[in-house]
Amino acid sequence: MSKTVAKAVHVLETLAGAPKTVAELARELGVHGSTALRMLQPLADGGLIARGPDGRYRLGFRLVELGQQVLEEMDLRAVARPHLISLADATRSTVHLAQLVDDQIVYVDKIEGAASIRTWSRIGRAVPLHTAAASKVILAALPADHRDRLLSAHAFTRYTERTITGEAEFRDHLVEVARLGYATDQAEFEPLVHCIGVRIPDVTGQLLAAVSLTTVRADTNLPELGSLLGQVRDTATAIAVALGHQAG
Repeated sequence: MSKTVAKAVHVLETLAGAPKTVAELARELGVHGSTALRMLQPLADGGLIARGPDGRYRLGFRLVELGQQVLEEMDLRAVARPHLISLADATRSTVHLAQLVDDQIVYVDKIEGAASIRTWSRIGRAVPLHTAAASKVILAALPADHRDRLLSAHAFTRYTERTITGEAEFRDHLVEVARLGYATDQAEFEPLVHCIGVRIPDVTGQLLAAVSLTTVRADTNLPELGSLLGQVRDTATAIAVALGHQAG
């Protein structure tokens, strides 16, 4: 662990005991007051600590958010896994679970289908925002300002001849995704790889996750992929119910 990170952890652990002024913190850390203030500033800027009206620093709400996110991710994967396995077994297709984590959409679980060829996706790997069915349904459900921030920083790289490479066109595509309630990836990232994704229902807007199903084949029309939509929706709904979320 670097010295800078170690100092930051020490500050957080010290403030976890009780709120403290700069002078009190400096005494506990064994540093000069100006040094303690320099250690506090980046943590305060990141929302990890906050200065109260009494002048004392305490742990910030950002830590609560991060901790809650970790718990939700752990619970989501554990609760979702049997449902993902059932869908993979029933369809003989690869099934993914994706979730928004900070400012990335990542694969948090993957069940390989019995009849599937191995694909690029890996657990923990970021989802290509403008190609993956799972990322599309999550983006379509985001508040506009959050979606704008993600898309403005995204490079719309062309991976296949079917990739959407224009931001304006992709935004229009997300409007259609929101209207339909599902998204597809029709060989937009990998040739022959076709996916359909459904967001896990949650009326609170806090659970930004999706289930997607992948097939590998040459046919781009994929009428049978559309026929699997009901099974993907049922799986997403079952996960939401198991988590205690309303599946509106």
